Formats: sequence, structure tokens, C-alpha cells
Amino acid sequence: MRVFAAELRKLLLRLRADPRSLMAGIIAPTVILIVFAITFGDFTSLKLAYVNEDRGTQGAVLERSIFRQISPLGDRPYFEEIRTDRETALELYRQGRVNGVILVGERFSAEIEGGGDAGIDYWFNNYNTDVAKNLRLYLAEGILDFYRETDPALQIRVEEVQNVETQLPWFHIIAVAVFLLAFLLGAMFDMLYLLYGEKSDGTLYEYRLSPGGIWTSLLARMTVALLAGAVTAGVNAVLLYAVTGISLTACLPGLIPPLLLLGITYVCFAVIVALLVSSFSGAAVFAMASAVVIWFLSGATASIKYATGVLRAIALALPNTYGLSQIRGAVFHTDPSVGGILGAETGWLVMLAYALAAAVPAFYLYGKKLSRAVG
Repeated sequence: MRVFAAELRKLLLRLRADPRSLMAGIIAPTVILIVFAITFGDFTSLKLAYVNEDRGTQGAVLERSIFRQISPLGDRPYFEEIRTDRETALELYRQGRVNGVILVGERFSAEIEGGGDAGIDYWFNNYNTDVAKNLRLYLAEGILDFYRETDPALQIRVEEVQNVETQLPWFHIIAVAVFLLAFLLGAMFDMLYLLYGEKSDGTLYEYRLSPGGIWTSLLARMTVALLAGAVTAGVNAVLLYAVTGISLTACLPGLIPPLLLLGITYVCFAVIVALLVSSFSGAAVFAMASAVVIWFLSGATASIKYATGVLRAIALALPNTYGLSQIRGAVFHTDPSVGGILGAETGWLVMLAYALAAAVPAFYLYGKKLSRAVG
């Protein structure tokens, strides 16, 4: 018993002196909780433009029924209403500023009062099967409420006008994002592993003896890291094809430019972390966790076109958002301009700015830590 007590006391003292082992159990779940709270935990109403051209009163009754439906997920309305005219509504829809448009024609009330079925037109985004499903279901709840308030025997015809001919399964959208993550994680880990391997062997700092510059050595490391990322992405692409049937081979011309630009950013980030953090495990956990968090926040699980509020603001500040949009555009043959929120040219500028912002300190630290003037 005395041995147990002594060992217990010793281990508690060591834990108090170096509490880093606790941090893994605190930081990782906290980060995951925050990320999922931002991406999934806060229900956001979908924006709908409502155009009421009805000459009677039933169009207003339908409007009230649709927009007063409350989601049990967040105690908020399913839809946020934007009341406007037909031309403005369709322009907002084309710009991606609303998720859909409901048009009630001028004879809506007359058709109902005449004993026939009434119809409405419904434009909505069907790029994502999950979002399209929600847009249909939420509208159906509002129409059902309209039946209860007026006449249960009524029947409203909903003429759907969709923005893409082919809907994409949610898993396919996420799977392509995982392909990007595989490339970035493979490149980052390779850079970290090789740098710390040489640091452990004591060969890394031999560059201080070089009478010339050492920038070519860093460029070589970056090249090897990007090749390693290509290997990990290639393995993931094979699995992606086996699971989804999506072949990325024909899309390579559209995939390579964003992959390279983002890869340079993340590899340079890994260089910075490796030169500033003494522990390989600490650097690896920090770098990989950062990459995964950014991956989630940049629209990995859904197009950023459907994000609102804080999530959209964060996503538009991240380079992955634009690279992922370019990749999805190449794979699925869709608009690569982040759902029309920003032009593709702006996206390339954002990615280039991040690459330069990561490369400059990476090259500076590499020279400062590993080179010494000889003369």
C-alpha cells in the first residue's frame, strides 16, 4: 500500500509539473465542439423571396402560413421572408442572395374561390440534395397550415423551377472535400516528419556550415512534401471512385492549380510550426488540428452559398473556401465562383495572398534558424 501511495504521489507531482498530457483531452473536444456549434449547432432560417401578385386575399393568407412555421431545432422560422417584386426576386436568386423564390400569380384567389386547384411557382436551389429536400419540406408545412386555415379539400400545385439539372448527393460533395484534405494533410505531415527527423538526427543544423544560401534546400523540401500530398490524394481518389463512382482523372487540369496554391500555403505553414515548436507531437497535433478546423469552416460539408452570418464571414476569409469551390466546379461542372458570392478572380487573389503570407515568414524563419554568415 505504501508503494502505491508513493507512486501515486510521484505521478501526481509529475502531472502538476507538466500538465500538457491533460491538454489533449481539453483542447481537441473543445475545438470540435466550437466547430460543430458554428457549422451545425445554430439553425439558420433559409431566405425566400415572396412575390404576391394575387388580386385577392388568399395570397396573403398563404404568405402568413408559410413564414410563421417555426423550426423545432432552433425556435426560429424555417424561412426568412424578403417581400419584393418579380424582377428583384429573380435577380436576388441569380446572385445567390436568396435560397428560393415563391411567386403567387394574380389569379390565385380566383382559382381557389372558383372551386379549382391553385398553383404557385417555386424557384429554389437544388445543388445539394439535402438543402433541396429541406426547401421542399418546409414549404409543404406552410401549405399544410394554409389548408387548415382555409379548406382542407384544397390542392395547391407547386411548379418547381430548379437551378441545376442534376442534384448532387451530400456525400459526394463531402467526399470531394475529403480529397482536398487528404492532399493537404499528406503534404503537411511529410514536411513535419522530414524536418523533425533531421532535427532528431542532428543533421538539420549542418546547413549553418553552408557558405551559400539554403533556399534551394527549402524549395526541395516543399517539392517533396507536395509530391507526398499527391500520393495521399491519389490513394484517396481511388477510394473516392470505389465509393462514389466519381473519377477525378479527367478533372486534373482544373484540380492541379488550386491544389498547388493551397498546398504551398499549408506546407509553408508546416515549416513555420516545425521551426517554432520543439516537440514533433505538439507540432503535428497543432498543424493537423488547424487544417481540419479550417477544412470544416470553409464549406467542406456543404456549399458556402447556403451559409449565413458568422459562418459565411469566416468562410469567406479562408483560402480553402475558394480552392474547394474551384475543385467542386471542375468535378461537378458547376459555377466555381463560390456560389456567385464572389468572382473567381477574387478567389484566386485570396489564395495567392495566403500563399505569400505563409511563404514569407517560412523562408525568413528557415534562413534565420538554419543559416549563418560565413566570412
